[in-house]
Amino acid sequence: MRNIYLVNHRPPKHEPMKSIMRLPKEETFTLAAKLYADNDYDASRRFGSTQFADYYETRLKAEKWLYDNFVSLGGKPRTKHPLYFYVHDWDLAAKFWPGAKIVKIPLDGIESCDICFAFGDSCVDVDKLDRQRFFLKDELMELIASHGGIEKLIAYVKQEIGIGMIEAYLWNDKYVTRESAE
Repeated sequence: MRNIYLVNHRPPKHEPMKSIMRLPKEETFTLAAKLYADNDYDASRRFGSTQFADYYETRLKAEKWLYDNFVSLGGKPRTKHPLYFYVHDWDLAAKFWPGAKIVKIPLDGIESCDICFAFGDSCVDVDKLDRQRFFLKDELMELIASHGGIEKLIAYVKQEIGIGMIEAYLWNDKYVTRESAE
């Protein structure tokens, strides 16, 4: 099986490998306004003054849900707020972040107790009754093998839930090197 990567897209003006949710609330809102003013990406709309308050509350709720589920699976989070990635590739990433800088981290070097996954988008799914379940790295590797590879698993996810993305939540910053953050 070939290497599988965690992938993160970010606008060139965004600071790499940081979580806005790790800041004190006042700083979070100040940074959100700056991110909104500095970028014209579709994905940056969530930082606008009329949307960010709702986004912030939804993301707090989602991250509590993620954290609690990760711990219940045996995860050992080193932070309350993960770094977000998707696994391998996502066909809509270029639409949301055209010309963005891409960070890739090999999945094989990440311990299962430091990362979890879900199909789809956690902020979108947090209030859904049929939200996707979470799973650890070992189960992801089993799913990849049982579907005949990562591309086929992503195609299956797209067919079944309508978005061809496996979201990854990294709960330990030790995997983010200076090179991956540039």
